[in-house]
Amino acid sequence: MRRYGFLKTPAWIGWFALTCVAAVVCLYLAQWQMSRNDHLVAENAKITENYDAPAYDQATGAPLFEDYDDAKTWHPVRLRGTYAPEDTVVVRNRPHDGRVGYDVLVPLHLDDGTVVAVDRGWIPTDNSANGMPSAVPPPPAGDVTVTARLRPSEGAVDRGAPEGQAASIDLPALSASWGGQLATGGYSELVSEDPAVPGTPQAGERPEVAYGPHLSYSMQWYAFAVLVFVAYGYSARQHVKNEEWDRAYAAEVERRLAAYYDAEGTYIGDMDESLVIRQLQMADDMPAHLKSLYRPKRTRASSGPTAEDEEDALLDALEAQNRR
Repeated sequence: MRRYGFLKTPAWIGWFALTCVAAVVCLYLAQWQMSRNDHLVAENAKITENYDAPAYDQATGAPLFEDYDDAKTWHPVRLRGTYAPEDTVVVRNRPHDGRVGYDVLVPLHLDDGTVVAVDRGWIPTDNSANGMPSAVPPPPAGDVTVTARLRPSEGAVDRGAPEGQAASIDLPALSASWGGQLATGGYSELVSEDPAVPGTPQAGERPEVAYGPHLSYSMQWYAFAVLVFVAYGYSARQHVKNEEWDRAYAAEVERRLAAYYDAEGTYIGDMDESLVIRQLQMADDMPAHLKSLYRPKRTRASSGPTAEDEEDALLDALEAQNRR
């Protein structure tokens, strides 16, 4: 384990700390993707269990619009009451089949005085350039039996709307104009009306049951949290292997140089030294920390040039010439 002593150096401690931070970030992202997947699973369960379920009667379903139960979203409810067409509101920027238009929202007054918002469906914008809705189809007059699905209030948005329009289905805001009896927990999305009238707005699209890629993304982030430590260990192992290779290569270079130079750096080979230098010349293709191994170290005197100094100068000149 002495070979891994470098892991205690500040640089490698810093790399390990960075690895831990990266792993924590990966785990956070994995949990975030998992929470999104859990949300989709729950939403899909509501669609699967509630969308085509038998409708609640008014006694069971009407209270849910005030005390909204999110688990009952999309569940049909049968209501009986009277529409108030004079209070109709169209909700802006509602998509349908790739187009943008309006949802028609009308208050339905129940027999007990409760008011429930009914989304009767979608209408397109007018073909003129002003972007206003086309003619709004009126609801049935008199007593009507409405079958509609439970939907939660959407809340306020940071944009306004002209008179008679709304930016979202914000039921507490609508209660100011529709009266205090309006149920503000949820609204209803129309399925059918009895009696039916011609020209009813287009029904809303069936929600899609889709799980998306969140589960697979979560698994990938968990894998990344492990892989960052694998990468750290691999880097440490490669560092050890590189040091072993460097030592082995340095020993081999020294062995080869010993055949041509003695301990004092004097050339003792039996061939032209320039050829030896050319054979050993690999500086341009080698790491910087090995460049010093190309030439033996010379022992220099503290004063005045010696014969060895002159020989070194001559060798340096030959080496420079060979590099040209």
